[in-house]
Amino acid sequence: MPLYRRPSSPHWWVRIGRSIRKSTGTADRRQAEEFERVLAERIWRLKKLGDRTAISWNEAADKWLKGSQRPKRRDQEFLSWLKPKVGEQPISAIADEAVLEQLREDGLEAGWSHATIDRMMGTISAVLHRNLRNPPPIPMYRARSEEPHWLTPAEFRRLRRELPVHLALAAEFAVLTMLRMRSMLALTWDRVDLTKRRAWIPGRQMKGARTHGIPLSREAVSVLRRLRALNPEGAHVFQWDGAPIDDCNTLAFQKAVKRAKLAPLRWHDLRHTGASWAVQSGVTLQQLMELGGWRDYRSVLRYAHFAPDHLASAAQAVGRNVAQRPKRRSRNG
Repeated sequence: MPLYRRPSSPHWWVRIGRSIRKSTGTADRRQAEEFERVLAERIWRLKKLGDRTAISWNEAADKWLKGSQRPKRRDQEFLSWLKPKVGEQPISAIADEAVLEQLREDGLEAGWSHATIDRMMGTISAVLHRNLRNPPPIPMYRARSEEPHWLTPAEFRRLRRELPVHLALAAEFAVLTMLRMRSMLALTWDRVDLTKRRAWIPGRQMKGARTHGIPLSREAVSVLRRLRALNPEGAHVFQWDGAPIDDCNTLAFQKAVKRAKLAPLRWHDLRHTGASWAVQSGVTLQQLMELGGWRDYRSVLRYAHFAPDHLASAAQAVGRNVAQRPKRRSRNG
């Protein structure tokens, strides 16, 4: 019998093959039989047909956690909350639009804010993207900003004056290289060549999972030299009090933002700032995509409006067509 009872548990347990032993989570025999049937079918599809979408949500989430480079504490809290709701369901079932919407409603019933629900949906999205070839769009409450938030040079100087020295140097480097915070903080001195003015970050530390080479400007090299003088020991470029920095968007940063009268501002907006300045200075969108490590051209189109000059010749061609006056017909024509 695949179903059996354990003296220490009120629930039915299921036995499939030699290695699978699972609690059904219910003392109801009918529900336990349904659980066993669905589980057996899912395991069969996985082993016989190679259907990766048949793996359970719990298995997919564990796989993502082991390979993820992002902070896990909050993600683990969300996954623990999701486990009794969808844990044994195949991941393909979680990708259903109705299921995703129901999970949002469950979050509201739990008293969560829209921001917390969006963060939970972000965790779901990360798991689905890791395990499905064509993950569905994930519903979010937050309004998508049509234009990235960026600082003018004067605003950036104001912010820099308010930051402690280690964050001020990190902010300069963030603007100069347009690196995402986590990728930047992962940078180690063995991946920096100050003589040839270049650095690189392995794919496992990049959002796009591709190794990213960084050409270093003279200003970026100067920042790195000051960082080395500030922390002569240690493998990581960005340190504070002898230990690697694990987050720049700290209370110290937010207090500096308020003193500089720039709130609301996120650390990620420094990446937008560098990209905006680059395009305004004549960098093409193709060059920007490579400099900032964006994966596709669509990602940098949001900065196109900063430099409409490259369309000037096309606009002039339209103008010439409009300016051409039609020939007058002769009176005899």
